[in-house]
Amino acid sequence: MSKNYRSITVGFLDDAREVDVRREIDNFLLALHSYPNRFADDPSLSFEQHLSYIMAVESVKSGPQRVN
Repeated sequence: MSKNYRSITVGFLDDAREVDVRREIDNFLLALHSYPNRFADDPSLSFEQHLSYIMAVESVKSGPQRVN
């Protein structure tokens, strides 16, 4: 059985994908930075829940996402 691999070129993302990746990184860093204070207020909150909340809020702020 042969395997098919998708060709990639490292370092060359289309502009829209690069913006999406940068937004994901920024959201993660925001969640990482803000989690200790949020956890102090609500110790039952997991980091994953906090990150999901941050991503949802930022998604609403940035408007509709593009569809591939």
